[in-house]
Amino acid sequence: MSDTEGRLVSMTALWHALRASSPPVVTPRPYDFDDGTRTRRLVRIEQGQRADPFDLSVCIDDVRYGELQPDLLLYLLPVCLQAWHDDLRGLTDYGAFVEHFYPVLADRGVFDSLLTPAQAAMVAAFIRQSILDEIDAQRGLSHGTRGRAVYRWIHAVTTYGVVRPDIAELWTAWWRMETIGRAVAAVQYASTLLYPDDANPIFAAWTRDEGGGPPSLWEFNGHLYTHRWQDANVAFLRQTLTVEAVTDLLERAATVLAGEPEHDAARKVLADVPARHGMLEARCGRLPDLLAQSAELNPVGWPEPLG
Repeated sequence: MSDTEGRLVSMTALWHALRASSPPVVTPRPYDFDDGTRTRRLVRIEQGQRADPFDLSVCIDDVRYGELQPDLLLYLLPVCLQAWHDDLRGLTDYGAFVEHFYPVLADRGVFDSLLTPAQAAMVAAFIRQSILDEIDAQRGLSHGTRGRAVYRWIHAVTTYGVVRPDIAELWTAWWRMETIGRAVAAVQYASTLLYPDDANPIFAAWTRDEGGGPPSLWEFNGHLYTHRWQDANVAFLRQTLTVEAVTDLLERAATVLAGEPEHDAARKVLADVPARHGMLEARCGRLPDLLAQSAELNPVGWPEPLG
């Protein structure tokens, strides 16, 4: 994991930076239906151990709705980040926990009040690099209805724009396209801007029984229904996401993918840009507007007609 200066931010470093030398006292609260037993189990977790998903879900739900105990949240934050990371990477299902963890990050002042500036920078860097690691793992440009990895990274990117104002750091690292996975992810993302949802050559069309379809570029993970992208992120995307930038992205992706199984599909998407120019331009302009308004106001699919 790398911080804003390029140094590695390991989980070990996070544990040392965030954890006090002794655990906090766990005070049972009204939302605890087990007198704090689950929370005390979480407090005893050491680095390298994984939390029980239900224990963590119960605890983070209490943190979200109950009276905040800052020292407890700070002490458990490495455990929470490890679980979030493992869920993003598809290693362990912590979905119920993640649904509440994102609102805790957004609403409980974790970055602005709970953490020092140095700690906040480390945590943000860890989150960004975890997302980039998942992007780096992307392979394949023909996704059936059951492929989930692409949805994980795209929705992690969109949700990061809610909880942090520095989407530019994540975005530019991805668009530098230093790995095969980042090139694959670029084609995945660009295809959702170029094609109607039912005619995307990269993603099988959605069906009632199987789901699928191209991922929504404005969907957030977690219970963030009244949330939106931070202003700095919206401004960055308005400036960055243009027809010219996406075309250049696809050209560089095709170059990076030369000799890879995904090359022909990438070249096809690039070749379709002139014919899809109208839709691409409209969606590049519309996406920042969708991310700038609360999730509860956003449509299920792209507002049409576009292009």
